[in-house]
Amino acid sequence: MEIGDMIEINRGEYNHWALYIGNGDVIHLVTPDGPSRVAFCSVSSSSGSLSCKGTVTIEKLKDVAAGNSYKINNYLDDKYKPRPTDVIMGEVDKMRGRTIKYGLLGNNCEHFVTFLRYGKSESQQADDFMKNLLAGQLGLFGVLAAVAVSTVAAASTVSK
Repeated sequence: MEIGDMIEINRGEYNHWALYIGNGDVIHLVTPDGPSRVAFCSVSSSSGSLSCKGTVTIEKLKDVAAGNSYKINNYLDDKYKPRPTDVIMGEVDKMRGRTIKYGLLGNNCEHFVTFLRYGKSESQQADDFMKNLLAGQLGLFGVLAAVAVSTVAAASTVSK
């Protein structure tokens, strides 16, 4: 493993992401309920808006993996050039211990790690979730449209 490698940790239904920073340590975004689970969220009494937060933490990779399988997955290397190690570690020093905005689909642990490595914030996991959600909705709309068409066709046949 090299400094700046993205580590994908298998958590079953989802994957948690961390960035290797040397000496067996990783930096990652955690929530009060654990890595990439439900974030600490509060509702503003004045505006009614929802605000979720996560904490940037440095821990040993073996502790973060907690017995789950993991692998290096620098999947965006063909799309973006990884930033130099000194730039990555400068970001690590700035981010360490900070509480930042967290969103499952817009600012999750994978977004955080890709930002550190590439300076770009992306999440294939969130993108795939949205594609599957939209495909499911479009599939449902297709079924409903087919039922509506067949109902209209049956009704017109009966009325003749």
